[in-house]
Amino acid sequence: MPRFQTVVRRARFAYSPFTAQEMQGFAQLLADTIRARIQSGQNIYDQAAAPLKPGRDGHRGYPDFKAARGLKPIRDWTWSGHTLRCLKVLVVNENRATLGFLDEAFPGRTQTASEIAFWNNQREHMWGVSPRDSAVVVAAMTNYRPLVVLSGGTELAGFRQYGAAQYFSGLKLAA
Repeated sequence: MPRFQTVVRRARFAYSPFTAQEMQGFAQLLADTIRARIQSGQNIYDQAAAPLKPGRDGHRGYPDFKAARGLKPIRDWTWSGHTLRCLKVLVVNENRATLGFLDEAFPGRTQTASEIAFWNNQREHMWGVSPRDSAVVVAAMTNYRPLVVLSGGTELAGFRQYGAAQYFSGLKLAA
């Protein structure tokens, strides 16, 4: 049995075209892309994160300790892996999904995963949705289910079924 279960709350009236389970799938996709981006050492602007600070006065620094442990000496929030394992979909409903870190402390430590993520994010903004993360989720949502739109001007000439991506790409934006 998993240690963590996502809470699914149902709204009385659903205004979204997606169910809570579908929103959970989209949110899990977003969590996976954020986790992969952080592990590759990129910030929320899809740029390489700032390098780790080297040691001073002849002492080894954090990059040296990571390299000695067999890890990449980059800013990727990875030492034990606990913080990124705690990145979960916390709450979903038909209209919204919330991502976050579980408030669990690694055995023998005083800081929880959400506190570690907060302080790491103060050093370099890595927790958040980057433009590439957003593009992945929007593409998944628009290609998930076809959209039904009215065609034929003001008269009810009938409904024509489009894929959402084709529909939205064909819209003319007012200048």
